[in-house]
Amino acid sequence: MAHAPRDQQAREDLTYALVDRVLALSGATFGAVNRALRELELTEPLANLLWHISPVAAAPTMGELAGKLYCDPSTVTFLIGKLEKAGLVARQPGARDKRSREVHLTDAGRAARGRLVELVTEHTPLINLSTAEREQFLALASKALPLESDSEPPECFA
Repeated sequence: MAHAPRDQQAREDLTYALVDRVLALSGATFGAVNRALRELELTEPLANLLWHISPVAAAPTMGELAGKLYCDPSTVTFLIGKLEKAGLVARQPGARDKRSREVHLTDAGRAARGRLVELVTEHTPLINLSTAEREQFLALASKALPLESDSEPPECFA
């Protein structure tokens, strides 16, 4: 039992160092996102929504996007309206369910999303890791915080 306080201190020190590094990584990644936002003249919520519309997957419905972003559907409607006005997306009746509205990237939207992904991925500190290291990091981060977590979802700011 004499070693318990030292072991506890070592665990706290390690956890502190990990949290410190995660915060630094987050800050550097946020810097890359901000550069992309300035270049593309997008707000964070608009860029986040654009990020979640894949140019290769089936077009998501407005409801699916609300679920991905943990937002009220009315917030997604507002944001999609802004992206639509900017010529980046178009709403169309759902292919599977005509009552729903799908969100499709326009040519300008595909280009803007591609540039967003390019800018963020080129300037993240994670680029300094090999592919194998990035896969390992993703596995560890996913274990620490699974996407299907029961924790509180992030807020969506409009």
